[in-house]
Amino acid sequence: MDVQFAEKQVQEWAKASSRSLGFKGSKIEAKYIWNPGGFVNQSYRLSDGATVRHLKLAPEQRTPRLKQWAVRSEHLTNHYHAPRLIEEVTQEIVPGYSYGLVFDFIQGTPLSSCSDPKAVVENVLKVLNRLHADQEFKKGAEAHTRSYSEAFAEEYIVRFEEDLETIRSERHLLDFVTDDTLDWFESEVKTLNQLVHQLPSFQKKAKDTVHNDINWHNVLVEETGGFWIIDWDDLAVHGDAAMDYSVFLWPLYRSEDWQFREERLIDLGGCERFERMEFYFRAKLLDDVIDVLADYIEAENVPAVKQRTQQRAKEIHLRAYPEYLKRYGK
Repeated sequence: MDVQFAEKQVQEWAKASSRSLGFKGSKIEAKYIWNPGGFVNQSYRLSDGATVRHLKLAPEQRTPRLKQWAVRSEHLTNHYHAPRLIEEVTQEIVPGYSYGLVFDFIQGTPLSSCSDPKAVVENVLKVLNRLHADQEFKKGAEAHTRSYSEAFAEEYIVRFEEDLETIRSERHLLDFVTDDTLDWFESEVKTLNQLVHQLPSFQKKAKDTVHNDINWHNVLVEETGGFWIIDWDDLAVHGDAAMDYSVFLWPLYRSEDWQFREERLIDLGGCERFERMEFYFRAKLLDDVIDVLADYIEAENVPAVKQRTQQRAKEIHLRAYPEYLKRYGK
């Protein structure tokens, strides 16, 4: 991917669409936004010097997820701190990306960079608790009978399998990963899948409305203490609240006050949900072991951010792998 070429294409589109985007200045700039979590979608910061917008583009296979967000955007903005949708994009601006959404650009600091995140964490947990029980999203949605185990598999097992296929195909790029290790990764994914499909609490019907990617980079905090929740393209109306809680609370997992949080989570969702959370925590750590290797490989196609993406991916992998072995054994 040629980032400069893509920025130019986006800039030309933004100039032609300046009125609908709310731009008044004649000089419009487009800046690619690096997403350390992968390269499936693309994001750009658009500005005329006064007004700022966020453009998110998706390839064809990811378009249904963005469209789902667009349909529910007003409800998300009004009730769940989501950025306001400005416009849908139905033309191919960048080759291979046939759909997109334009939002207000949020001038906030990621929760992961906040020195004292406690108050925001508590407020986000309240929002998530409301979201998980919200029936508004199910109006007009297709009936779905998947189980919690199937929801788990779609969010993690399928991703791991796709990642391992990518890793195997470009094995030569990963000189810090052995063939035996890759074999073990595949074995561990199968083991995790089997455990989840055997656990009774995972066999019940998945009924929760979930964000599905509520990591601390997707919570932006304002100077006033207000916050925004972004990246709703993985929204699911038949998901598992345990997924949201595990991803959001991952930075606090097994911290000094974890027992207090554990008790509160059990009060909120019961013992079965918390039991599923333990498996989601395990999958989250395995994700830091495996998924970043796929990011490392995909960064080869984006020279502008290749070095920092690969450095970050390698550091996360080398930190997470021994931690996973320590917790769950080899």
